[in-house]
Amino acid sequence: MNSSRNLRFAARALPLLAVNVSVALADGHLFATDEPVLLSAVVVTARPSERPLAVSIDPKAPAQPIPAQDGAEALRGIPGFNVIRKGGTDGDPVLRGMAGSRLGILIDGQAILGGCGNRMDPPTAYVFPAAYDRVTVLKGPQSVLHGAGNSAGVVLFERTSRRVEESEAALNGSLTLGSFGRNDQLVSARAASPHGRIETVATRRAAHDYSDGSGRAIASRFGR
Repeated sequence: MNSSRNLRFAARALPLLAVNVSVALADGHLFATDEPVLLSAVVVTARPSERPLAVSIDPKAPAQPIPAQDGAEALRGIPGFNVIRKGGTDGDPVLRGMAGSRLGILIDGQAILGGCGNRMDPPTAYVFPAAYDRVTVLKGPQSVLHGAGNSAGVVLFERTSRRVEESEAALNGSLTLGSFGRNDQLVSARAASPHGRIETVATRRAAHDYSDGSGRAIASRFGR
């Protein structure tokens, strides 16, 4: 009885289905036509890049809300980076989910490994960003030009070194003051001649313990 009832229902529904399909074919809106389809305009704004996997920033450029205090904080604004908090002030950079030995940190061409096997003092903890002329990030596996491994990428903290035809000198300095005794100082002096060059960089960073919402002092004092 159930089978015959289902057959009678299907026999009645088929003509209705045929009518719906014929109406759709006659209407013609469900199929492609020769008329052009106009879409709304899409505006894309981006800086021109000749090397999509290479990003370069100027660590001396003004930054808000406050200049970066270590190398990891300078990298945090680059797409693909994140930072793992280490200790009271430092950070361990993470590029595309990879960190540690998979992200090479080179300072003036020299690989820096940090001061602790458990990454409590990562390499970027020893970097005062404003003391360098540029920071270059090479994303993805690169050649062995910057060392083996580096499956996440390479970060280069570099200073500009060039030959000069006449003697010249430059002096650069900065001072940052903040709450809870935060104070950063930087002095960089350079002198160059056709026969050679000399450069001196001195940095200092310190802060006192900060207080939480209840006024209790939180152990966070550091000096570097």
